[in-house]
Amino acid sequence: MNVSDYIVDIQINKVGGSGRPVATVLASPSISLDKLTGLIQKEVTRNTDLRSKLGLKGCAGCAASGIDLDIRHRFDHVLSVDLGKVGR
Repeated sequence: MNVSDYIVDIQINKVGGSGRPVATVLASPSISLDKLTGLIQKEVTRNTDLRSKLGLKGCAGCAASGIDLDIRHRFDHVLSVDLGKVGR
C-alpha cells in the first residue's frame, strides 16, 4: 500500500446544498470501510470543537444527524486554482 492510501481529505462547509453543514470526505478506494468510518467519527461526528463551530448542539450522536456526509473517491491528480489570483 502507498502512503497516499491512508490520506483522507475532509472539507467542511457550514451550509451545504440542503442548508445544513456538510462534510465532503475524499478517500482512496483502497481504504477499508473500518478505517474510513473511524476517521469520520473521530474528526467529524464526535469532534466537539467542530460541532460547536458549526452551531450544532447536543451529544455526538444527536449532533451527527445535523451534518450531511458526502463521501467520494480521491482523484489521482487534483488541480487547485485560486480564482482571486487568476488574471492578475
